[in-house]
Amino acid sequence: MTPAKSKSLPNNPVIALLTEINEDHGPDFGKVHSFCEELHQGVSELGGSFYVFSLKGFSDQGVEGFSYDDKEDGWKRGFFPFPAVIYNRVSSRRTEISKGFKGFLNKLDALGIKIFNHRFLSKWEVQEFLMKEDHLHPFIPETHLYSESLLESMLEKHDELYIKPVHGSQGRNIIQVAKKDGMFHASLSSMPARDLREFKHVSELAHSIAPIVGKRLCIIQQGIQLSELNGRRMDFRVLCHKNAQQFWKVTSIVARVSAEQLFVSNIARGGEVMKPGYTLALIFGKEQAKHQLALMKELALETAEVISKYAEGLTAELGIDIGIDIKGNLWLIEANSKPSKNFEERAAKIRPSTKSIIEHCYGLCQS
Repeated sequence: MTPAKSKSLPNNPVIALLTEINEDHGPDFGKVHSFCEELHQGVSELGGSFYVFSLKGFSDQGVEGFSYDDKEDGWKRGFFPFPAVIYNRVSSRRTEISKGFKGFLNKLDALGIKIFNHRFLSKWEVQEFLMKEDHLHPFIPETHLYSESLLESMLEKHDELYIKPVHGSQGRNIIQVAKKDGMFHASLSSMPARDLREFKHVSELAHSIAPIVGKRLCIIQQGIQLSELNGRRMDFRVLCHKNAQQFWKVTSIVARVSAEQLFVSNIARGGEVMKPGYTLALIFGKEQAKHQLALMKELALETAEVISKYAEGLTAELGIDIGIDIKGNLWLIEANSKPSKNFEERAAKIRPSTKSIIEHCYGLCQS
């Protein structure tokens, strides 16, 4: 095996994506597989090179991974030079906190290789980042680390609460707690709302949800009476990227409408994607919809700027979830450092998010 060449020049960069690779039936890059083909196409059109690799493919000599062969219309194994930039799409939080991953980051630092979207951000980390900025406080639901005593005190202030795993994703294992007519109701994100359980006392409620919470670190968050479309809950996913000049921009916005009888809008839980302007106009009218969309973009960009300011490493992509309550007020619900690629329309071969990632990679090569 010959030693890898030094990093490529900025006008012909080598860009790589790091993720898990299943090789049982040819290389499979999981949820980012088709996205990798887009990245290949976009980088190739600009004269660069692109490949995909897993942690085990990285060595002191270079990187073993897969590049796309246009002639054979498929991914082929190869041994490649070190990239100039790595886009981290590892899907396992456990991997990212391992000694092996930390050692990998140290090697990148020694080699002068840049990596962005350093790691998953937990819900509590994001909460702490945002709370450092006073001007964002009006948009943040009251949020704390979960405990039984806080459950009781929060229910004294709010009629609805959400308990979410700090490291959760895709709307899994979220507990909704509601107070109505002197009774406490609890439901899980995978259960229809009609399957609510009732409790007379907070202690009974806490005992009931204890097996779901388990040993997980969770947050407890004020529930917001979000706007609904035909009785279905709705929020908005705003995708933000840093451009080549390191400034944040909004790449896309979609409305996410929950499946019937469910309280989460995540696509993984049966939610539906709709055009944001259309859904807002149905509820608030066209003029108000335009105003809210503009405010939503402004809030998302400010949120992205704050997170990237405080987060470790380089952050260049965020999926920011924003809700609008029945009075038209905006609320920051969540921010995801590795957002799904299933929200944008697929009319174009290369989607806006893909173009933005490539633009940012080229910017990093020149900085």
